[in-house]
Amino acid sequence: MIPRTKTNYIVIHCSATRADQHINTDDIRRWHMNDNGWSDIGYHWVIERDGSVQQGRDVDVQGAHVRGHNHESVGICMVGGMAENGEPEDNFTSEQWLALEMLIESLELRYPEVQVVGHYFFTPYKTCPNFIVEDWLESIQ
Repeated sequence: MIPRTKTNYIVIHCSATRADQHINTDDIRRWHMNDNGWSDIGYHWVIERDGSVQQGRDVDVQGAHVRGHNHESVGICMVGGMAENGEPEDNFTSEQWLALEMLIESLELRYPEVQVVGHYFFTPYKTCPNFIVEDWLESIQ
């Protein structure tokens, strides 16, 4: 595993799963390792539907969550983000929102110059994490 050299970004993702799917960090880790052939889960943190924050990759190790920027970013995945019809949907729970806010605050203390962005910031054709991160950040200030 390659050490992460710096931290310029916190990138928020979603798992692109329906609200009623019982997905956890181990499921995502299995997808990344078995389907993608990676050495571990691509994200550093996963926020499950009940608001529990689970560690993925060690935060000092380069993630696998945003092509071209893994060396300078920490990845957080919110479980959910897809409607029943397969379309993007902001369907996250109040517990997840609270957990995300607390996790971001703690990471900003560790990395004071960091910019918090959605995956779409680097990959504009994606809607991930299926909410506008800038609007959410403004709403919690």
